[in-house]
Amino acid sequence: MKSDTSVTILRALGDDVRLGMAKAVASERHAVAGCDVVSSCTSLTKLAQPTISHHFHKLVEAGVLIESKDGVAKQYKLDRKLLKSVGIDINKL
Repeated sequence: MKSDTSVTILRALGDDVRLGMAKAVASERHAVAGCDVVSSCTSLTKLAQPTISHHFHKLVEAGVLIESKDGVAKQYKLDRKLLKSVGIDINKL
């Protein structure tokens, strides 16, 4: 099972845009709003909102990000425990 989880996570992080998003979230210890991630990632500013949502969804689906809602706004936090369990240090990517 760990191998399947690792593959899923690595596939999600294998995209430059998603890796940048994960790094932006990783730079914060607390949950961050999706719009804050978008404004901090210059590669995202050129993408349409549905595309950005797609990338967030892929990261959440893989378990890289934990999503929570605050009203209609979504907040994201890196699942450091999961990443560590499969041997990934996001700060070294």
